Amino acid sequence: MSTQPTPKPKKERKLALYFRNLKDSYTISRRTFPWVGWAMLGAFVAFVALGVAIAASVQQPLWYWALLGVLIGFTADLMILSWTVRRASYSQIEGHPGATKAVLDQIRRGWNIDEEPCAINPKTRDIVWRAVGRPGVVLLAEGPSSRTTKMLQEEKRKVNRIIPTVPVHTLQVGTSEGQVRLIDLEKTMRRLPTKPTKLTPAEIVQVAQRLRSLGAKGLPIPKGIDPNAVRPNRRAMRGR
Repeated sequence: MSTQPTPKPKKERKLALYFRNLKDSYTISRRTFPWVGWAMLGAFVAFVALGVAIAASVQQPLWYWALLGVLIGFTADLMILSWTVRRASYSQIEGHPGATKAVLDQIRRGWNIDEEPCAINPKTRDIVWRAVGRPGVVLLAEGPSSRTTKMLQEEKRKVNRIIPTVPVHTLQVGTSEGQVRLIDLEKTMRRLPTKPTKLTPAEIVQVAQRLRSLGAKGLPIPKGIDPNAVRPNRRAMRGR
């Protein structure tokens, strides 16, 4: 007789993973938003109470409206958790070197993003990342504007020299005035103008490959800059 344990049903494993993701999402959210638990409890109780009140006022079965209130309350809790976990994840990595790349990894659809930065200042640890999408080439700088503006201008000149017909956009990522916050980075990139030039998926790949082949110099990443170390918890964000 075989002594090997019986594998758990697939549905049971998926359910366990789902609740584990919810737990991770709640833990991440609570670090930044300590009130998230009370907000979720309040929303759930409010919708259940509303269902009971409606049942009493229209003289319909209590169980039906109570169950409906439970389902709506649970949905409201998921929406609250979804809103808080994303903002909490980004706020916890904001200011760390490589944080911009962590956000770029979440918005890869429609974009061709370099795995390595295209420019680094080893002394100040300022970084410039590069992405190619429908609006053209986007250069994103991490660090104070007073230091990274020159880096962005230099990288923009390089891109214009290699592919002069493709638009180049520059973004300063940070928390200072005039910079783009991590939470707003995806929205900002998707709102970049695509007129008069809009790259097709094939052109995006061609432009990215050309930039890598002509501009790759094997830039070393200074110690302390590790994009993998500051990435948001993807499992928790998927379980929101």
